[in-house]
Amino acid sequence: MTSIRDTAAPWQSSSGARARPVAPQVVRRVSELVGADPEALAQTLGLLTPHQLAGVAALPDPLPVTAAVRAAALDGTAGALDAADRRLLLTAGVLVLDRVDVLLGATGAPVERLLAPPLAGHLQLADGRFRVADQRLRAVVHEDADLTERTAVHAALATELERVGEPGAARWHAALATLAGDPALADGLVRLAQQRLGQGCAVAAHAIAREAASHGTGDVRARAFLVAGRAALLAGHVRDAAGWLERVASTGVATVQEAAERARDAVLALVDARTVARAAGTAAPRPGGGAAAPLDADDDPPGVRLARLVVPVARATVSSADRAVLAAVVEALARLDRYPREADEVLARAVVTAVPYRETVAWTGADGLSPLAEAHLRVVQALVLLRGGDAEQAARVLDDAAARLPVTHVVGGLAAEVARRTGGSDTLAAGLRAVGPDPVPAAVTACRDLGYPRPAAVPSLVVSAVRTCRGGPDGLADVWARWADVLTARELDVARLVADGLANKQVADRLCVSVRTVEVHLGRVFRKVGVSSRAELTVVALRPAS
Repeated sequence: MTSIRDTAAPWQSSSGARARPVAPQVVRRVSELVGADPEALAQTLGLLTPHQLAGVAALPDPLPVTAAVRAAALDGTAGALDAADRRLLLTAGVLVLDRVDVLLGATGAPVERLLAPPLAGHLQLADGRFRVADQRLRAVVHEDADLTERTAVHAALATELERVGEPGAARWHAALATLAGDPALADGLVRLAQQRLGQGCAVAAHAIAREAASHGTGDVRARAFLVAGRAALLAGHVRDAAGWLERVASTGVATVQEAAERARDAVLALVDARTVARAAGTAAPRPGGGAAAPLDADDDPPGVRLARLVVPVARATVSSADRAVLAAVVEALARLDRYPREADEVLARAVVTAVPYRETVAWTGADGLSPLAEAHLRVVQALVLLRGGDAEQAARVLDDAAARLPVTHVVGGLAAEVARRTGGSDTLAAGLRAVGPDPVPAAVTACRDLGYPRPAAVPSLVVSAVRTCRGGPDGLADVWARWADVLTARELDVARLVADGLANKQVADRLCVSVRTVEVHLGRVFRKVGVSSRAELTVVALRPAS
């Protein structure tokens, strides 16, 4: 896979017309949807707004169709699709669940039609699920359908989804089938958006809340504005978030004002980090739980100053997973300069236990991090790796994050400075600076203070966590079987709960034993598996079997 560092930004078409600056994650997403043809990519990027290109506003779905995209999509058998085939593809393209039975029920088509040419090459079926093979064709079919056709498809899907017991998805399609607003749908859509946001599906939550806002009135509409603002924030679309949160203020509904204010503070911390860094009156985190320092304390180390920028984002989070990760990021940054080993351990635990954001699970209910929360985690992870002397690993982490996540504005523009310091091509650093803020002074200083001391005999846990979690935490299931011959049953229980992040008191309460008994068992676990801390235990537990 080509590194995002090797990607030219801003984009340029083959005709030589230069496009506006574009964020790395936008390049990657648009490339996935329009294919690898440079002209198709340049044409599509040319139709997006500057804010969409910068990644601070949501992309349209589907993307606008250009001449190059249309020509590529209709090449071959796609040009021979009849009206029934196109209706099937239109239905498949808008359906938010990938269930074959719903697709067939809504269209009345037999399954044999999906398995025969020409549809066989455009819909991929497996285990009762389907996937539209070419997103360019999806966009073309959607654009070519008129409003009446689209409305009829959504209405049919709403009926079928209700029949098969999917009320949330049914409500979404019913809303899209309604030409005039329907207040009866709004409250359910707001609750659905809140549920998706609580599961880390910020992009889907944003779309649902937007739709709810177009149907709701009064308090329900104010709540829809709030959820849309929060969801846009956690998706990394900070300009969209600011717009929705301004609309919350205009409603005058007091019950949503406090939450909206927290979200506005987070937006400010992302788009105007220098102002936040200079502001006074809010406590900064102190390593070791000591007295807090005012925000304008210039003598604070850079890690503490960077941690202050993450605090407003952490306060605005919705899901427990986001909250836990951002709390770990704040703590790691606050400890980074004076207690680097502790910072390393805190971040390693967050890295190995986090479930990355996945675009493909928006409607399946699977929990994971929101894009903004994971962006904070990966950028600070890259910083810790860089300061630990592993610039190559830091570059890999940042490359992956920049291609998937809204890293540009997090932690005062830290990503651009880390990219500049990791060596190699300067393209990523320049691209991030082109669409985002200049790094705050604390970010520059934090990256300059490299190679902090660490006991040579104990490698960085964050480095271990990177290697462990490259394919995700799927290796956790078999670790307890591997340790069954080493640990007693009670020691295994203690190890499992500690690796899950529970404190000794919580483990004692769970197992109905004393805290001292837990301490004794944990000491034996450490000796038997060859670790010296709880964070190391978590990393070793998640390491795949060799």
